[in-house]
Amino acid sequence: MDIVSNEKVNFNSLEQNIYKKMMELGRKLIQDELRIIDKLILDNRDSDLFKPKDFQPTTIKSRLGEIPIARRRYKMKINGTIKYVYLLDELLEINEFGEYSQSVVEMITREITKKSYRETAKTISEDTDSYISYTAVRNIVLALGKKIKKLEEEKIKLYEQGKIEGSKEAQYVFCEHDGIYVKKQKSKKQKGKKKFRVKHFKNKKNKKRKRNGIELKIAVIHEGKEPRYTNDYKLKNKIIIGTASKASQLKKIEDATIGTTYKEHKIRNVVINGDGADWTGSIVEGAKELFQLDMAHIQKKIYMAVSDEEYLKKMQEIVYTEKAQDIFSLIFNYKVELETDNKIAELEKVSELEKYLKNNQGGILRYQYRLGYKEEELEEYRETLPSLGSEESQMYSVCRDRMKKNRTSWSIEGAEAMLKVIMNKMNGTLTEVITSEAKEKIIEELSQRIAEPVKVKKVKYNELIYAGKYKIADNFVGGSKKFIIDLLKDKKCSELMLIN
Repeated sequence: MDIVSNEKVNFNSLEQNIYKKMMELGRKLIQDELRIIDKLILDNRDSDLFKPKDFQPTTIKSRLGEIPIARRRYKMKINGTIKYVYLLDELLEINEFGEYSQSVVEMITREITKKSYRETAKTISEDTDSYISYTAVRNIVLALGKKIKKLEEEKIKLYEQGKIEGSKEAQYVFCEHDGIYVKKQKSKKQKGKKKFRVKHFKNKKNKKRKRNGIELKIAVIHEGKEPRYTNDYKLKNKIIIGTASKASQLKKIEDATIGTTYKEHKIRNVVINGDGADWTGSIVEGAKELFQLDMAHIQKKIYMAVSDEEYLKKMQEIVYTEKAQDIFSLIFNYKVELETDNKIAELEKVSELEKYLKNNQGGILRYQYRLGYKEEELEEYRETLPSLGSEESQMYSVCRDRMKKNRTSWSIEGAEAMLKVIMNKMNGTLTEVITSEAKEKIIEELSQRIAEPVKVKKVKYNELIYAGKYKIADNFVGGSKKFIIDLLKDKKCSELMLIN
């Protein structure tokens, strides 16, 4: 009671102290397990191929804190060339992301889509009791971005060669396009230049101002809508893709994604929804693809250009109907009235609206009508033939919140990497991306070697005894143990080789 009354301890301090002790214990247990596995590898290696040389110290920054380990280095000779390999690293996929464990990388990706590099580094450092710099966080994001891009390129190549195809069936597939501009970082030369005040002049009439930034081109691919709650819907089988590159690259990713997800011959139409930017309509190809001008952008353009309430209501209503093209007659009549009243400023706005609609004339009529459906049928098919554009804010708001707030600026490489991390996180595929490469390398290497099961003698290490066909796997539990068993099934540790 004296301790409590004197306020020498409280629950928070008690919790923190125990947490630190548990982390220390966890680090020690991992070190002990690594020593056991390393010894098992040493005892079961191909002694003619792998010659133990020395130990190399390293530190793994894990969820439990920094774990110092001594990695056994092996000397091997292949075709007259001497190489050095860490068999422990290859087996346990250590150093896939440098000195950071997979769990730390996953923690970083959870934070980085909401916080800056510095804020993420601070959070992870506090949560893991390991110092992580903002530069390290950035490097991990860039590495993930490159990895995702590589996987995309491999998929595109295989798709274009006709080596892979999708298995799902869908009559209609929808692609909703949009672009987001983010601030571009200044080059080193620009950063060194002295700033001067300059007088700004208005652009010449009808001359567009060139936007100084990086345009992120994004597409949301889905099969329509499905019920989420009562009177609420969500996109069905949504896949988000994007790039900071050209529109042609987005098209390649989009085609490959659709082609490797669906049976293309079963698709009746691919409906592409866009805001009317040059690239959104220009990438529409083939008889199956239909371009539709985004309704939200149509309504916004009408609202900004038309001040007369009667004309405004008529125009906003007619674009939803089968007579959407009649909007040009309304615009013509409205322009005549404006000319008569000498309202030049408004006339210019309406003329810009007319130009915008004519440039995208083929996409004004809703795709449902172009497919042969009647207005009275649309409610019946609201899930399979949905209105488009209403769900775009989900992805785009995430990008805007992370990549445009606080005047954040980006390199092209950094913007591309962050975009791909965000979209894979929203697709639920980020963990798969983080783990895929190392697993694929090991599986590919070991699958080429099939051996008869071998008997293993009991190995005593301190007070623990490990025996059986899967000695190494016995050091793991749950999903990790299953993966190791599947990976090493009917294979000997001596068959492990350097994976380039």
